[in-house]
Amino acid sequence: MVDRAEQLLLDMGFHQVRVRIHGNIARIEILPFEFEKMLREKIRKEIYEKFQSYGFSYVTMDLIGYRTGSMNESFK
Repeated sequence: MVDRAEQLLLDMGFHQVRVRIHGNIARIEILPFEFEKMLREKIRKEIYEKFQSYGFSYVTMDLIGYRTGSMNESFK
């Protein structure tokens, strides 16, 4: 699921991507300068529909953006 989701984002022209799984939720991490592109209606809808076809029930975007090790972060 993750490989297909990340490849879709790369094919759409996003440069650095990571899709994290939290149960049935996909959390998308992209570079902050690409947030505006991600929020365009056509792109948002395509990503949502494709991710659902891959088996995700919910699709979210991380507001901090791409960073390594985010799955290891502790929450305060």
